Amino acid sequence: MSFNWINPNDFSFNCILLMDRYLVRRICTQSFGNHEEYQRHLGIALANNPAIKWYCKAKAPEVAETVDKLVSSAPSNCTAEEIKAAECFVLDRHDWAVVYMYPNVMNTNCPYIYEWDKQRLFELADFDGKIVLDVGSGTGRLAFAAAEKAKHVYASEPVDKLREFMREKIKREGIKNMTVLDGFVDCLPYEDSTFDIVMSAHVVGDNYETELTELERVAKNGGWVLDCMGEDDRKKLLSDEMVKRGYEYLYYVSKLGGDVYRYRKQVIKG
Repeated sequence: MSFNWINPNDFSFNCILLMDRYLVRRICTQSFGNHEEYQRHLGIALANNPAIKWYCKAKAPEVAETVDKLVSSAPSNCTAEEIKAAECFVLDRHDWAVVYMYPNVMNTNCPYIYEWDKQRLFELADFDGKIVLDVGSGTGRLAFAAAEKAKHVYASEPVDKLREFMREKIKREGIKNMTVLDGFVDCLPYEDSTFDIVMSAHVVGDNYETELTELERVAKNGGWVLDCMGEDDRKKLLSDEMVKRGYEYLYYVSKLGGDVYRYRKQVIKG
């Protein structure tokens, strides 16, 4: 799914060599649209970039067979223009993954980051003196804001390039109450009832039951789970999946003209 966050002509197809296993897996298996058209372009791009073909198979062995099939079905007489077009098609379809490899571009090009006001987070809970977990931190939009008030913030992020970006910013700015770690939303490496506040944004949605259960598991009794979306120019609907699981919603019209629904739930454990 393209968000129009990049011009794919400005990026090398070699950026895939920077990607983590789960990103490689998604690029090789998720088409976000016409599946046959996507497979055709991906096959051409991989067939004409043998190093990237090798990397995808080595980094994510579970897609090795898929990669071989795509490459074997690709035409062998593509022009340089056709190869470039195929590469750009793939990068455009997965522009969300491309910007992960260039955190400064992500901060500049993604409206949910650059247009966001941190007061939108502070309205959801009292962060003063709290132990906070940010899940799927990205470049740290929520985590760095929370660190201004919280006792300590743990920023959990599965993408290596984004973890290193946050660590460099922490060192550069002398932040003492923030720690960056690896982790996925559906399998958090933390004990039960560890955090006063567990927050995320643009993360929950692949499997609401598994993901929200995991977020609530690591929250303390009486703690809060927050879903704090950023600014958006798109029309959005209220999430029935969140509401039916006991999440209160707070709505506002984005400065970009779209709809923003934030969600929160106080976790009460028996």
